Amino acid sequence: MRGEILSDAIQYEKIEMLRLDFFGYIEKNISKIDDKLPVFFGHAVSALESSFPDLDDESYNAFIDSICFKIFDTQGRASNEGRIERVIESATRLKKGKNPRAGLEVIAGLKLMKSGDFEHAIPYLRKYRSQDILVHTSLAFCYYALSLKEVAGFKNIPRAPGEMELQAREQMIEITRIHTDADSNIPFKNSPWLVRTFWLMISCAIDWFPGERAFIKIGLQKAKRDRNHEMKEQFLKIAQTRFFDDREFLQEAFYSAIEEGDGGRAAGVVKQMIQQFPASVEPLYFGMLLSLRTTTRSGYQTFRKQAIEKRMPPYIVGLLDIVYSLLSEREAESYIQIRDMKKKYPSMDYYLTLINYLAHELFSKDEKQVKKAKKALIDSIDAYCRQTLKAQ
Repeated sequence: MRGEILSDAIQYEKIEMLRLDFFGYIEKNISKIDDKLPVFFGHAVSALESSFPDLDDESYNAFIDSICFKIFDTQGRASNEGRIERVIESATRLKKGKNPRAGLEVIAGLKLMKSGDFEHAIPYLRKYRSQDILVHTSLAFCYYALSLKEVAGFKNIPRAPGEMELQAREQMIEITRIHTDADSNIPFKNSPWLVRTFWLMISCAIDWFPGERAFIKIGLQKAKRDRNHEMKEQFLKIAQTRFFDDREFLQEAFYSAIEEGDGGRAAGVVKQMIQQFPASVEPLYFGMLLSLRTTTRSGYQTFRKQAIEKRMPPYIVGLLDIVYSLLSEREAESYIQIRDMKKKYPSMDYYLTLINYLAHELFSKDEKQVKKAKKALIDSIDAYCRQTLKAQ
């Protein structure tokens, strides 16, 4: 394989095959591996470097981390602190970078958490809680799990939160100060058990701190990133109940309704936004956008009239008029509007040229091409208008 240049996709697939080969070997030979950890890791690295001589350091380290987790996760000798440290030390010697233990200690902490050894997982996870939100929610979960043991003997007896629950709450509050979104970079971020831990702790935090919007925001980001429709809808309902006048959550609710093809729900959000922000032009823009998708002329004209009265920038109105004509299949009218806009706003010539190109695609006879062009047109116009209105 030396000298062969692989595309990223092919290389990822081949690395994954090598990883699975080692996973199978680990499952069958865990006792032998425990006895000769340095030899095993040397063999793994040799195979990796031989197959992928130009592999970047991040992928190289991720491969070693995944091998470590598999060793931790495979039944052999008890995963006590001594065994974990031996695995970490053996792998650390072969890793690259300034802090080779970091990923390994995170993996050790996650493994201990997964196996129910919360007390020993905490020191590992605490060190890296600020570097990854899933590590942080896992740390909070360890404290929470320990808190359940505290109250096990006090069923149906009211009592103040114990020390472990207070620690869990403290970690969740700290998350709102440290992590701006739900992005994660750990190797097993999509593992079901880790995802369940995240949702449990975010849900607990929403109950503990009902006035803290950051948890709902983080939950929505995670749900959208994972395409988790159920959790997205659940968090939107909470947001609209507790933060009914929050502009960002109303925007999320509007676009969610649009994605689901629920025009009635989207119209309800527009109505709510108009009530909450009567002086803003943004709700009227959303009303126009909704009308564009349904091509209801009366609705579009009503929102358009109100938007002009609220001083929506005329070039925004002009762009939306072009889109309305295009989606209403008024071909000649739409080309005239594009030409007139170019004359009136020379600085927009580059963008209007792109719209003109999409217009030709919209009026083609290829249904698939028309569908793609419609989506591209609406997505593009929406991004442009929202950015412009936000900047004002």
